[in-house]
Amino acid sequence: MTYEERPQNKNKPEGPPQNAPLEEPLIEITERPLWYTRALAAPHESRYVTVDGTPIHYLLWGAPAQGEAPKPGIVFVHGNGAHARWFAHIAPFLTHDFQVASMDLGGMGESGWRPDRYTRESYAKEIFAVTQDAAMAPGYVVGHSFGGFVSLVAGSEYGDKLGGLVLVDFGVRPPEDHEEWFEDNPPPRPTRVYPDLETALARFRLAPDQPLANRFIFDTIARESLREATPEPDKLGRTAGGTGWTWKFDPKIYYGLTLGRDLNERFRDMPCRKAVVMGGLSWNGQQEVMDHHRKLGGPTTPVFSIPEARHHVMLDQPHAFTMAIHGLLGAWEAERLRASR
Repeated sequence: MTYEERPQNKNKPEGPPQNAPLEEPLIEITERPLWYTRALAAPHESRYVTVDGTPIHYLLWGAPAQGEAPKPGIVFVHGNGAHARWFAHIAPFLTHDFQVASMDLGGMGESGWRPDRYTRESYAKEIFAVTQDAAMAPGYVVGHSFGGFVSLVAGSEYGDKLGGLVLVDFGVRPPEDHEEWFEDNPPPRPTRVYPDLETALARFRLAPDQPLANRFIFDTIARESLREATPEPDKLGRTAGGTGWTWKFDPKIYYGLTLGRDLNERFRDMPCRKAVVMGGLSWNGQQEVMDHHRKLGGPTTPVFSIPEARHHVMLDQPHAFTMAIHGLLGAWEAERLRASR
C-alpha cells in the first residue's frame, strides 16, 4: 500500500531483490490502454454488509441475475491501508466463471471506522461476511500483503465454509524469525490534511516503494486513496483535523494490532485448499521463503511466483496475475465439482 504517512510496518523486510536497481530504467506508461479503460467501465455493484455494527464496503462484478443459481466467487483483499479499487482492473476478466468481489477492510477505503480496536479476528470476520453477503457458492479468498495476513486468519477460522485461500506476496515466516510488524508503534495521530487534491496526490507512494511501469494504474489508485476532509465525523465515522484532502484510512487501524505466533500452524492446518503466489522480484519471492511455504503446505499446496513482478504483483503484471488466479481457482473449482458428484 501507499501514502506518505502510511501506518508503519517497521520490521517487514524491504531489502533486495525488492529494491534492487533495474538493469534498465522502466518506461512509464501514463496513457490508459483500451483494456484498462474497458475494465474500469465494466458493470459492477457497490454494496455494504454490516459486521459488528461497522459498515463494510465491497464492489461486486458478475453477480447472478435474479433467479439464477449462486456462482462460485472470489473475494480480493487489499494490502496495508489500501482499498477495493486496487483490483478493479483485475476483477472483470474473471467474471466468465466467477462472481468477483473486491472489499475495503474496516477502517480503509469506503468501509466504516470502528470505534474500538481493529484485530486480526475482526478483519477475518469481515472477509467471511463478504462471501456470505454475496452468496458465493463457495467463496475463494485472495489476499495481498497485509490482506494476505488477515485472509490467512479468515481461512483458518472459516475455511470449512470456503473454497480456498490464495496468499499473494505475503510470507509466513519460520517461528524463529517471527516479528510483530506494529510492535512499539507510537500512538496514532490524525492523518495529514492537504490544501488541495493535487498536493495530496503528489504525496502518494507505494509501500514498499518500487519501480512501476504501469503509471496509469498508480494514478487511479492514488485518487481513490483520498477523500475530502471534514472536521466532523461523516457517515462512516471518519474525521480529520481540518478541511481539504486527506487519506481514507483510519490512523488507528494498526495501533495494538498483533500478528500472533500461530501463523505457521494456521497455514499448515488450513481446513481448505491453499496456495501461495509471490512476485518473482519481490523479497518474498526468494528461494528460502518459497521453500518454507512448500515445506509447511505440503505437496498439494501450489507455491509459485509471477515473473518480473515485485511486491505489488497486480500492478506490475496484471494480465499474468489474472490468468494465474483464474487457472488456479478454475482447477480448484473443477476438482470440487468432480468430488461433489
